[in-house]
Amino acid sequence: MTQRTPFTMLLRMRPLFAAACCAACFAVVAASSLVHAQGGGEPGGVPEDDPFADELNPFGRGNAAKPSEQRPTPRQPAPTMPKERPSAGPQASPRLPVPFPDTTVSGDPAERSDRSRPSMRDSQSQDWEPTPAEKLLGEAEKLDKAGKLEEAREKIREVIKLDPKMTLAYLALGVTSRRLGDFEGCVDACSRGLAIDPQDSELYLRRGIAWFHLGLYGIALEDFEDAAGIAYDDPRPELWRGLTLVELDRPLEAINAYASSIRRDRTYMLAYLNRGLAYLQTHQPRKAEFDFDQAIRHDPKDVRAWFNRGVAQSYQGRYADAVGSYSEALKRDPQHQPSRQNIEVARGKSGNRSIAQP
Repeated sequence: MTQRTPFTMLLRMRPLFAAACCAACFAVVAASSLVHAQGGGEPGGVPEDDPFADELNPFGRGNAAKPSEQRPTPRQPAPTMPKERPSAGPQASPRLPVPFPDTTVSGDPAERSDRSRPSMRDSQSQDWEPTPAEKLLGEAEKLDKAGKLEEAREKIREVIKLDPKMTLAYLALGVTSRRLGDFEGCVDACSRGLAIDPQDSELYLRRGIAWFHLGLYGIALEDFEDAAGIAYDDPRPELWRGLTLVELDRPLEAINAYASSIRRDRTYMLAYLNRGLAYLQTHQPRKAEFDFDQAIRHDPKDVRAWFNRGVAQSYQGRYADAVGSYSEALKRDPQHQPSRQNIEVARGKSGNRSIAQP
């Protein structure tokens, strides 16, 4: 489990956190049809209608809950679903999933020296002492860990009174406001921070995510593009640009955005997962399978990658291979219901029901 990073350490290092995951919306056409979905769980304490709260918390992340069998679809505008692809069997093919992050995975940045931006304190001696404002920000962190978000926000406002030029305080205020469901407050706080430092990519990214939650996708795209232009090595802005393009029903452009995210970090599993889903949406299952293979290579324990690889293989008519992928998903999560349903359908279509239950 990734430990929480104190704000006082962020003042010296400003590391980047990983971003968002894929959606969990289960579309079932008939009892014998395949489930084309993305499994996942939610971090502990994150409201179901606020799936990005944990990633947006600069204090760190809480304990992750076990994956749920089937979680509600996040309350977002319903995307336009693609037309059904021609069926390879007697039944019509169910609609494809639209990639949408249902949870987030925060963690340390990749082992690259240019992934963190140095601050003024990096060149100082190890005898560095935090300022009163930084100490107060540490108190806000403790309140956040205790789940006292309102008190944490008030404490951060006191920090801003002590040091009106501390951009990290505006970032913290924006994130805490967003976690409280105050997206407009998040936009305002990030904008005030950007007025002080217009080259802060993190503020652009967080403000863009707030615009995303507000359904203002065009403005969100502008902020993600600004963040990507400043932090050229950060894969997250391009990932979010792809997610936003999917919401605008522009999956081909989203694929290009995910590819740009991957070019920035070849180990960024979330970009592979979401690009794979976009390939499924545009009826390119072979390319989707390749991306899910890459995600598995980077994290063999991820149930979503194994499950979606099975979906991609089923779309190609390779049901025996799909059975193997669903079996691997069930080894990692025996209660993963989409895999349980799909493996039975795949067994039936492959004519091989003798494969042992996982």
